[in-house]
Amino acid sequence: MKRRPSLFRRTALTVAAGLLVFQLAAGLAMFLNLVFPLAYRSADDLAALLVLSARIWTELPPEKRPAFEAELRDGHGLILRESECPLTESSLPYPYLRFLRSALASRLASDQSPRLSEDAHENFQVEFAQGGRLLRFEFSKTRIPPRPSRALVWIVVAGTLATLALSGLLARRVSAPVARLAEAARRIGSGDQPPQLPETGEAELADLARVFNETSRQLQARRENQTTLLAGVSHDLRSPLARMKMAAGLLAEQGSSPLLLRMQRDIVEMDALIGAQLELARAQERENAELTDIDALLGELVEAAEAQAPGRLRLRADGPACRATLAPLALRRSIGNLLDNALRYGGEGEIQVVRRRIKGAIFIGVRDRGPGIPPHLTEAVFRPFYRVESSRSRATGGSGLGLAITRQLAETQGWRVALKARRGGGVCAWLAIP
Repeated sequence: MKRRPSLFRRTALTVAAGLLVFQLAAGLAMFLNLVFPLAYRSADDLAALLVLSARIWTELPPEKRPAFEAELRDGHGLILRESECPLTESSLPYPYLRFLRSALASRLASDQSPRLSEDAHENFQVEFAQGGRLLRFEFSKTRIPPRPSRALVWIVVAGTLATLALSGLLARRVSAPVARLAEAARRIGSGDQPPQLPETGEAELADLARVFNETSRQLQARRENQTTLLAGVSHDLRSPLARMKMAAGLLAEQGSSPLLLRMQRDIVEMDALIGAQLELARAQERENAELTDIDALLGELVEAAEAQAPGRLRLRADGPACRATLAPLALRRSIGNLLDNALRYGGEGEIQVVRRRIKGAIFIGVRDRGPGIPPHLTEAVFRPFYRVESSRSRATGGSGLGLAITRQLAETQGWRVALKARRGGGVCAWLAIP
């Protein structure tokens, strides 16, 4: 089944996408309406200074020009000299220089087209004709404003990091209560009573936690009442059943009859049914886990089942000895019920008990060669008292609760149990312990 995206991931991506679009739109608007106009204004001011300086230099007497050049160098960071050969233009990676060329072209005559270049020392050079002389200005890269493209990169990087952090925080605030709710619901399903959820935070989440806590308390109370009721009913029923059994035994000593034998069988069946009902109720109680030798436990169960069907059972444990921390009594009941089910309905063929360990998980299978179960009924048979009529009539015995008890025990302990069709005929009941 395809895995659905988590609430945290979807919320984070949605918030991040919205904030990133906003960041890009805001950055573009800032550049178009603020950075670029200011850069063009600065380039126009520099162009005016260059043109004015060139005009003053050409009008000064030759002996005063060195002093004027020194003033430009010290006051404005501009180096002015007369050029002997035209400047070779180079590419202009800076938008500011393109603005500067446009501003110079608008202030100079058509025959005074400016040339711009960058030398090996990362100094920029501007050259144009003035008063019949070819003048060249040189200034450092620090003379121009910061590159807008670099500023844009920094804005995008900073905005992206802030957006990711904010979207993660918002998504966590939304998904964390839902995750706690899901975990609490999972624990209720396995028979545990989860701790109370904090009824804090936003109004909707606080109301949800309050309703869930109240529902959890009601379910726990109903479960306890059900267990108490079943225990009481079982006790109250078993007492008259015991008296009936004793009376039937006394009557049998005086003389046997078909009606008396039928009555004795009914008493035994009722007693077994009451015991199975009580076991189903107790299966909802979680058992303490302890270190268990699984192979030894399976060996004991197979040995006990051999007494009912000598020579029909075989245990196969793959790999080294298997020990794990789990509920031993629940495991013994679960596998015991699966073995009883296979002995009762699995025909006369061999019954295999298989233990495997795959990626840390333990799989225990009970495989028979019986008539099998239709695929559409492999889940229905786990319902209490459900029977597959073709092979599970009351004549075969049993209370119809064995698989239901096994499923309840597995869910309470966090295990999984399922029935699969076996190749060549029969059923394989698998118990998976993560």
